[in-house]
Amino acid sequence: MNAGRHRNAPIAAVACLAALTGSACSSDLEVTTAQDSAVRVIAEGCAARPTLGGGSFVAPGHVLTVAHVVAGAERVTVTTADGETHVATVVAIDRDNDLAVLAVPSAHAPVLAIAPLAVGDVGTLVVTRRDHPAVLSFSALRHVDIKAADIDGTSRSLRRGYQIEAVIEHGDSGSVLVVDGRAGAVVFARSSTADNRAWATDVDEAMPLLQIVAHQSEPVPVDVGDCVGQA
Repeated sequence: MNAGRHRNAPIAAVACLAALTGSACSSDLEVTTAQDSAVRVIAEGCAARPTLGGGSFVAPGHVLTVAHVVAGAERVTVTTADGETHVATVVAIDRDNDLAVLAVPSAHAPVLAIAPLAVGDVGTLVVTRRDHPAVLSFSALRHVDIKAADIDGTSRSLRRGYQIEAVIEHGDSGSVLVVDGRAGAVVFARSSTADNRAWATDVDEAMPLLQIVAHQSEPVPVDVGDCVGQA
């Protein structure tokens, strides 16, 4: 169901925030593609304030994001590029690899194709700055096996991913890296040791989740478990 226009909905225009290396902004077409498919994820129920993140449509009516934003949530909504807020249902979640898929049947947004990044790729991701969307430039520095803690901090898992150069801030997790109109990876953390470095999970790691929901005629909610760190 369409929940209407959010009071602080992002405006349609975007600002390009180039990486500090001085890389140029992406083309207008790339920016439009990334923006139109992107959403702001708002998850309520785990804290006094909502947990915020990003995501993008990578299948009709389905948004790819990270698990740590929606885990334990009692209500999840997404705000699309047109400023409309829609109720979302978590239909697949992987707490080990920190990925989730949301069903948003009331939204009619463009869908990104899926293709892993190549080292050296330069592209865009849409984030939120002061309640407005902004297009951030990134570059893919390395394709690596990332041994990262699960979202509960109780174990570690190995996932394929990338080290990227980008100006990532709190609340950007779940934002999808876009190159040539294709989703290549999902940001899950900024580096704790280097400025303007972050980590993103290879989109191929999300394929098992997307296959689960591919043939559902209507959203089938899954158990999102406990809030992060409470398992």
